[in-house]
Amino acid sequence: MTYQEFTKRFKLQTESLSYHKQVDLAISVCKRLFFDYQKFAEDNSWGNPDLIFDTIKFIEDFKELGAEKNLLREQINKIVTITPDTDDFGDASYALNSCVAVCETLDFLTDHKAEHIYAIGTCLTDIIDFKIHENNVLVENEIDKNPEMIAARKYLLELSR
Repeated sequence: MTYQEFTKRFKLQTESLSYHKQVDLAISVCKRLFFDYQKFAEDNSWGNPDLIFDTIKFIEDFKELGAEKNLLREQINKIVTITPDTDDFGDASYALNSCVAVCETLDFLTDHKAEHIYAIGTCLTDIIDFKIHENNVLVENEIDKNPEMIAARKYLLELSR
């Protein structure tokens, strides 16, 4: 499956999901990306993995219990303070995408726009793309055939059914 085919299909599927399935997808991706943030924080002695972890738990609770939108905004502001700048850290891309996925999830809980769910999935595929490029210089069709990218896209398409 090409990048274009994947993005078109994933976008359509995320738009047609129920709210609860959208949130489930977002939480699943955030949990998966958490470890990239945690590794960055350990390697750089910077950041706050506990805040990311606690925010994911907050999102899970919000899904079930609900919360005021101002609490969601407060959580976004907290995550922004621990989001690394790629100008300050050479290895911040993975951690940055982890934070973006969490913020996109919080934004989704605020406005219920499916575009946030699509962006969360993109955070995952971008990290896989970065990791593939660390090891090799590949063109797009080679990335499409990479087993890690195939697995990530399959994971997202299954979650978005």
